[in-house]
Amino acid sequence: MVHITEQHDPTFYLRTDDTEVEEGEIAMASPLIEAFTLVRNVPYATDGATAGTELMAVGRGNCVAKAEFLMTAFLSLEVPTRRVRWLYQLPAQPPEVALLPSPFDVHTALEARLGDRWVLVDATHDPALASAGLTVVSWDGRNPTPPAYPPAGPLWRSGDDAPEPQLAAFPSVSAGRRYQTAYNRWLNSVRQARQGDRWRLPTPPSSDAPRPLP
Repeated sequence: MVHITEQHDPTFYLRTDDTEVEEGEIAMASPLIEAFTLVRNVPYATDGATAGTELMAVGRGNCVAKAEFLMTAFLSLEVPTRRVRWLYQLPAQPPEVALLPSPFDVHTALEARLGDRWVLVDATHDPALASAGLTVVSWDGRNPTPPAYPPAGPLWRSGDDAPEPQLAAFPSVSAGRRYQTAYNRWLNSVRQARQGDRWRLPTPPSSDAPRPLP
């Protein structure tokens, strides 16, 4: 049984080892990486799917939906998984975060059993959100990914005797709705700005600009 007192320093998930990679591990890593990339690239949103069964139909989803879908995909590849949760501090944006009674929330990801160890696999944020400073990762199919959010307390894993992480206070319905609406609007604005930067065309010259002589 794994207990909640296990290591929860965020740097724990940045460690790798120097053991040699077996040929069979490389073969298994490829479909795992494909599944991870598929889920990571689905837009992250808290007003989308909240369960793994809905994720692809809705086309966007929160951390719970992404973790559940990826767990199902890994299990289909005969890779054991377990849910992992922890408290984290919310991003400072949007300003409506000040409406909440606490700056913390509960994050959900998964750990996969690869060889003789459990490794974190966190596919929460889609690539466009990197420009806002959110953690977006690639995965090698073998080593732990960085967490989407640094833990602000002990990790809880499915099977633990201890209770799951809980918020100390919950916002009112109106404040929670205003924050969620603003937060998802902010996420979308980040994606749109990034897309605009990628595809923005050169500004055409003004009609009042002097024209070259023939």
